[in-house]
Amino acid sequence: MPRIPFEMAVEQLEKILLSRNMDKENARKIACEMARSSLEGTYSHGINRFSRLIDNIDRGIVLADASPQKINGFGAIENYDGQQGPGITNASFCMDRAMVLAREHGIGLVALGNTNHWMRAATYALQACAGGMAAICFSNTMPNMPTWGAKDARLGNNPLTLGFPRKGGDIIVDMAMSQFSYGALEVANLKGVEMSAPAGFDEKGNLTQDPSRVIASQRILPAGYWKGAALSFVLDVFAACLALGNTTAAIGRLNGDEHGLSQVFIAIDYRRIAPTEMTQAILDDAIDNVLASQSDGSGARITYPGERRIRVMEENTARGIPVDDVVWERILAL
Repeated sequence: MPRIPFEMAVEQLEKILLSRNMDKENARKIACEMARSSLEGTYSHGINRFSRLIDNIDRGIVLADASPQKINGFGAIENYDGQQGPGITNASFCMDRAMVLAREHGIGLVALGNTNHWMRAATYALQACAGGMAAICFSNTMPNMPTWGAKDARLGNNPLTLGFPRKGGDIIVDMAMSQFSYGALEVANLKGVEMSAPAGFDEKGNLTQDPSRVIASQRILPAGYWKGAALSFVLDVFAACLALGNTTAAIGRLNGDEHGLSQVFIAIDYRRIAPTEMTQAILDDAIDNVLASQSDGSGARITYPGERRIRVMEENTARGIPVDDVVWERILAL
């Protein structure tokens, strides 16, 4: 497996996006964010997914030159039509707007409909953290997960991310409503390894850790079983109603690859009510307590949410981003 220097990866992705008539600023932004996701260890939603993005641009599912248009606004809340533009640039714009509203009102919420896959969810929580704000963001998806007790996919594994800024390492959670995302299953399948826990059901309805069987059956396991299924549904209808956009059910009725998604971006300027020095002390105490946990003997490293990203980024910056040979060859061919 080759290791690609970050800037080389960015240049290659940017060149391909520019060849699809995308403007220079957006091409650079998307290339940087997808390479950065892989640099920081989210391989499934970084470089690995780039070829699919280009395919969707070529097929007209993603409109390379589109940008969000405002629908409504009232005080600290706004909603936008994403005009079927690139998911990363649409989402970044909406998080910026949420932060502008938060600076004025203390909190800002921007809902976005008719958009595309935002790739790594944590990107937008990190965007808020970089501006000194806390964040909550979520998106719906195409139907790809059965509700609890069912075998046909009618829910999305709708990603949720939360972030809180901290000196020495932001607190970041990025999770799908499935035990593992399909991207994580695809990465494991490429490596020929099983998942660390049951990931879904095989064709016969048995729980399995084999990613290939879950991908084949399309019966991914909701995180927390019925709890994950319920949370998936609630995030879906919140996003669709606030954005005046599609639910997962409506997305499933669209032709072509996943598109027409609904998303929500919430920025919180917590410093208006909670001084940074005090919140940092609270965070440090909470992290110290978790890191002092007694090991269960499994050898698993005890970390706080977001810590692994920093460690992986340092390693990949020094050694280059690991990219599967087949994935990189496919990108070079574009």
